[in-house]
Amino acid sequence: MIGNRKLETGLVDLQVNGFAGVDFNAATLTVEEVERTCWELHQESVEAFLPTLVTNDPAMIERNLQTILRADHREDDRKSAKILGVHLEGPFISPHAGARGAHPSQWIRPPDLDWVKRLQEIAEGRVQILTLSPEWEKSPRFIESVVSLGIRVAIGHTAATPEQICDAVQAGASLSTHLGNGIPAVLPRHPNPIWSQLAESGLWTSVIGDGIHLSKEVFSVFHQVKKERLFLVSDSTQFAGMPPGRYQTHIGGNVVLTPGGKLHLAENDALCAGSAMSLKRMIETIAQSGLLSYEEAWNLGSAAPLRYLRETASYT
Repeated sequence: MIGNRKLETGLVDLQVNGFAGVDFNAATLTVEEVERTCWELHQESVEAFLPTLVTNDPAMIERNLQTILRADHREDDRKSAKILGVHLEGPFISPHAGARGAHPSQWIRPPDLDWVKRLQEIAEGRVQILTLSPEWEKSPRFIESVVSLGIRVAIGHTAATPEQICDAVQAGASLSTHLGNGIPAVLPRHPNPIWSQLAESGLWTSVIGDGIHLSKEVFSVFHQVKKERLFLVSDSTQFAGMPPGRYQTHIGGNVVLTPGGKLHLAENDALCAGSAMSLKRMIETIAQSGLLSYEEAWNLGSAAPLRYLRETASYT
């Protein structure tokens, strides 16, 4: 049980930017759209999830956070995925091209504890994860303060040094957000942020298992190294379940969804713009690839993320 919410054996997705035409980061997001997404996700076997708000205009983040919470407070007779809280992916990420991915550079900024406190108040204590890059000055102190607010800190979209990553973990960072993505395409052989995060034995790792964000070989290595401290996230966007084509988005601008399922920035096909696949479909993809059995892959999308939540905070 998390809070007053019972969870059975369904999937738990800790990074959902949107789904089936609904974008949680859009300026026009409505309560009804959030409710519809909860229902759509439940059809894909998702029992609980974290709507994810990415780097954006601070006022827009606050507005959409309130919209999501209003949707969660309303009664709905339909079977729907439960909202466990919110995942903030940014805006305190790396400003460097490659590491920032599709996040808009104009809204990336240094850590601001007062603003995080405001968001946690708006969210009634339900901001669950904050993804940041520890390359900012005084990141360890900031991380300690954020953790003291009951928010888990994840490392992502980063060009941090090994020392900065180590200091972040010692300060309380507990997760690598979609490891292997949100990072420059070309890295030194060693050291680099991927090796540094893999080497931190206490750091959990989330990965996008669509066969596009990570190659089969990389996924296998991450799984062998992290073992019980690895889980799947969809990182799904509004384009999950939509046909291939070129689209305009509020975050990321022009994007292309290929027939093969890759969602990338129109001006740079090497930069993914989130995924267009549900968590259930990712599990099927992993099982079909022969990397894991269906049961093992399902566990990475259900029991494993729940274990991360329970081991990094106290629930009643």
